[in-house]
Amino acid sequence: MKNTIIHSGNKFVLNQDGEESYLKYRQMGQIVDFYSTFVPTPLKGQGIGADLILHAIHYAVVNGLRVKPSCPAVVRFLELNREWQYLTVYSLN
Repeated sequence: MKNTIIHSGNKFVLNQDGEESYLKYRQMGQIVDFYSTFVPTPLKGQGIGADLILHAIHYAVVNGLRVKPSCPAVVRFLELNREWQYLTVYSLN
């Protein structure tokens, strides 16, 4: 069973086994900057980071936003999942 990702303030949160994983973002107009992803060591390797990133990308799509990938995990996700690169911006100008 998949855990539920909750949108809490300016982050997406997934709680599993008493541990909190998250992806933090800041929104500037029509651009959402995904700047920090964290998965606790006991949960690494389970795809939780990818689940959080994909959920955040879906949030951007639904809300008509572009994505600025400041977090290395998000950059890597977009390199591996090229179908989402059309959303990407690398500058706020």
